[in-house]
Amino acid sequence: MIEFKKVLRTFQTNFPYLLETKFHLMRLYRNQFKIPFEKDFNALSLFPESENFVFLDVGANRGQSTDAILMTTHKGQIHMFEPNPWMCDCIEKLYGNHPRVKIHKFGLGNTATEELLYVPFYKKWMFDGLASFNYQEASEWLKNRMYNYQEELLTIEQFKCHIRQLDELKLAPFFIKIDVQGYEFKALQGGETTIRTHQPVLLIESPSKRIIDYLKSFGYQIYAFKRGKFIPTFKNSLNAFFMTESKASLVEAYIEHPNPSSSSESQLLMPS
Repeated sequence: MIEFKKVLRTFQTNFPYLLETKFHLMRLYRNQFKIPFEKDFNALSLFPESENFVFLDVGANRGQSTDAILMTTHKGQIHMFEPNPWMCDCIEKLYGNHPRVKIHKFGLGNTATEELLYVPFYKKWMFDGLASFNYQEASEWLKNRMYNYQEELLTIEQFKCHIRQLDELKLAPFFIKIDVQGYEFKALQGGETTIRTHQPVLLIESPSKRIIDYLKSFGYQIYAFKRGKFIPTFKNSLNAFFMTESKASLVEAYIEHPNPSSSSESQLLMPS
């Protein structure tokens, strides 16, 4: 599978004019057959549902994660955070009038500021999913993931983007997905009070030891989603789920009794 992706990644750069067509067709296929772009999002179907639940898509890109949340849940508000102006235009067209979705055209970090966002292009093919506030992250990821990679064919566009802290938004999230190409730790720092207070379930791609240790200090345990279950490990997984004991117990209880009463539903919103 890894080699196939490498072949496809190399091949597609010869046809930059097909970029939007590719994503449009992929989205149509996934939504038609209810297939999340990453299978880990199927885990959300194990969560209880409430109109009061808030889901955060941090690093929304083209809305792949938001589509996955919409596929696997039926209630609650989704907040998308995306600083890339090109992607903001894209998701505005897709979700601007969606009743469950609110779009925030800025990134999340540890302080309110402005940062340069670096977007890599190879042979004019935009790798928008690799856009990062870290130049090294944006410029080096492709080096060992393409055949016959040539440095001179890579260009980096940069945009000045707004960054805000999650804590200042006064949200009460039940679930947060974070994929911001090396900026994850700063996003977590800027939401420390929110995370401590509401203990949201977190989904983070390839978390560093620094992130794992940081979240452990809040009482979070790391999990992988394998064969339809949460397993307390992170070996051989791309994404990691983080849950406190109270949230893990909540998920387990819901799996055993998937139709909680309205009174118990209100209790799900309260951190331990």
